[in-house]
Amino acid sequence: MSALERLLKRTLFRIIGAFRPARHYSPREIPVQRLKRILVVRQHDQLGDLLITTPALRALRRQFPDAYIGVVVREYTAPVMWDNPHVDEIIVFYEKFRKWNVQMFSLFLDQLRRDGGYDCAVVLNTVSRSVSSDLIAVLSKAKYIIGPGHLSLDPSLPERIYNVITPRSKQLQPEILHNLDIMKALGVQPDGLEYDLSLDEDEEKEADGIYHELHLTGGSLKIGVHFGTLDESRRFPLHKLAKVIDWMKANVECEVIIIIGPNEVRLRDDLLRMVRSKVSCAPLMSIRVAAAFIRRMNLFLCNDTGTLHIASAMRVPTVSFHGANDPAAWKPPHERHIGVRAADHRITSITVEQAIEAVRTSVERIRETPI
Repeated sequence: MSALERLLKRTLFRIIGAFRPARHYSPREIPVQRLKRILVVRQHDQLGDLLITTPALRALRRQFPDAYIGVVVREYTAPVMWDNPHVDEIIVFYEKFRKWNVQMFSLFLDQLRRDGGYDCAVVLNTVSRSVSSDLIAVLSKAKYIIGPGHLSLDPSLPERIYNVITPRSKQLQPEILHNLDIMKALGVQPDGLEYDLSLDEDEEKEADGIYHELHLTGGSLKIGVHFGTLDESRRFPLHKLAKVIDWMKANVECEVIIIIGPNEVRLRDDLLRMVRSKVSCAPLMSIRVAAAFIRRMNLFLCNDTGTLHIASAMRVPTVSFHGANDPAAWKPPHERHIGVRAADHRITSITVEQAIEAVRTSVERIRETPI
């Protein structure tokens, strides 16, 4: 964060905080038995970050089965919340300024304040502080705003946005648990660590049609490969990935299927020029159809991006490649997932041999489990 950006954020926090009461509450002072409307705010992060929150939403619903639960998400990530059985309302925040006008803002504000607003707002910031998230929580009219205490931009400034502050564990742990730690202020206890992503019949049928068009109906393992992101510091080098694919085709009875996002056509073509083996290429798909398609894979190779968490939500084993982000925190915390990271924490330093060993281990595990 630049010095100018930090200054602007501090100024905005002071302005917003000036209209907030100074009193703070301990979790014990929250009348949890009287909370009827609870808002969860997670609109400033990416796809994977939102999926990571779904265990917290499920645990919240278990604790408050009769409450009205709303969740604020950004437009791009909203589809992963569709049909989520633990959420009553999805409130979309448009990240692009040009999409806002008086009518859209009025509708957004009405969703936040309908039926008197919300009794409580939970801001699931775990890595960075978001001014827009805090403002949304304030606009919801929630008396109790719960947020983490470790993201103050200036320790000398009193916290005026969050009036129920939660501590952050000092232990290295999966980000899923940091979200659940914030929820504990409401007496919420974990209800498992699997992600929730519900798909409908039409999406499953569309994915099934693509699967059959690619003639992927044989008995061999189906290994999906996604090589995004556009951020090169988080991308396993394509020339190394090509060697891993060639090794899989030569040593594992499998079909390899390349899966791409809308900005990855050129990268796919680059990869195909490097691969010597025959592979299949899935067409561009929407997020939810892509999730249904990935569900049909036996193994999924990817970088540390949203597709890793989509595969986890579909209960598909993965081998993922990590750079700066420690897989102990950001890899899905389930035994079917293997995170690969170099000693210097550079994704470009991961060797082909490391990647092959992870694939070999994952394939052995899969073969021990009925397909």
